[in-house]
Amino acid sequence: MTHSDHKRYYTRFLNGHEGKLHFAAHSHHFWPDVTREAQLRYWDDTALASDEKWNKIFGEVIPKAQKHIADILKLKDPNQIVFAPNTHELSTRLLSLFIGRPGLSILTTSNEFHSWRRQILRLSEIPEINVSIVSSENFMRDRRGVINDLKKELAKKPDVFFLSQVFFDSGVAFTDDELQEISEAVEAQTIMVVDGYHGFAAIPTNLSKLEGKIFYLGGGYKYGQGGEGVGFMVVPKGHWRPAYTGWFAEYAHLTKPAGAQVGYSDDGMAFMGATQDPSGLYRFNAAWDLFESEGLSVEAIHTYVRELQQEFLKGIPKSFIAGHNLTPLFDLNLGWHGHFLTFEAATLEEAEGIQEALKKVSVLIDRRGKRLRFGFGLYQNKADVHQVLERLGNLAVKSQ
Repeated sequence: MTHSDHKRYYTRFLNGHEGKLHFAAHSHHFWPDVTREAQLRYWDDTALASDEKWNKIFGEVIPKAQKHIADILKLKDPNQIVFAPNTHELSTRLLSLFIGRPGLSILTTSNEFHSWRRQILRLSEIPEINVSIVSSENFMRDRRGVINDLKKELAKKPDVFFLSQVFFDSGVAFTDDELQEISEAVEAQTIMVVDGYHGFAAIPTNLSKLEGKIFYLGGGYKYGQGGEGVGFMVVPKGHWRPAYTGWFAEYAHLTKPAGAQVGYSDDGMAFMGATQDPSGLYRFNAAWDLFESEGLSVEAIHTYVRELQQEFLKGIPKSFIAGHNLTPLFDLNLGWHGHFLTFEAATLEEAEGIQEALKKVSVLIDRRGKRLRFGFGLYQNKADVHQVLERLGNLAVKSQ
């Protein structure tokens, strides 16, 4: 198979964006065409089975999604993977383990995704909750320094430790070995949570050495290519009883008489909530059934994306970077990096202006504050990259 063949998986999204160069794969990845058929298949299954559809969903659809995720992350036990409409629900359910006990200490970094940052800031307003934030702004230039700072804070034995595998506002990523090293500094009473928001199904991830030691969050909205509704969490084995719970958490025992004590599944499903739209699981399974049949592993996808990124960096006009006073927030060698490249503008106004100027020439990227993010994916090829570079060059000329 040649690289140009990858675009054939995405004809509906490409037709929907005809004339536009969508370089925001990290924000909303295009979905393969097979996901539309999967969406209709969910509807048809519901029409055929109505209430009894849940037996198929729990008996076939969820186990298949668990297996795909376990294969991607190199995990041995798919049963320790649980689903929710989004990862925020799962992280909140995780925190509910501590309801009713005096005090809660949380350690995190300064560059976590919006929902977690907002939640933590709100919790820090509560006197009984202590939140410690380690600055990770300089991680690209001083990886060892940030890791050492985290290890120093971990020595204080926080209840919860939460960090991103890939930082959302730069694309800078921890390696598997770095995560392993950090985990070795985590005491038994601390729950370690790794947010794979921009890591899962993008950068090759091997959690085999961390299985049973950490919680790992991810989803299908971005590189999982199944869209919304496929938040998941990898759960260490244990007798978990989150206070924030729903009837799905003991779905297998629904036909038994209700007991005096709230029951939970004895695997990752203990963190399930209540009724949710399962169509995303159908879409996710269809996407990864396709990639599996085509021999497209995460390793192969990452290699392809890295080639696009290198082509982009090789040809990006210096006049565009210098003319707009942009600072690259990544290692130019791309030794280990997420699937988007981030450039920081001097001011918010300049960043807004650049994004708007690109939109006018049909180059679609996204922005987080002053930071402009260019995302790469399977539905692009080098010809698309060259078109973007040409338009960047034209913008640089106009700005002079």
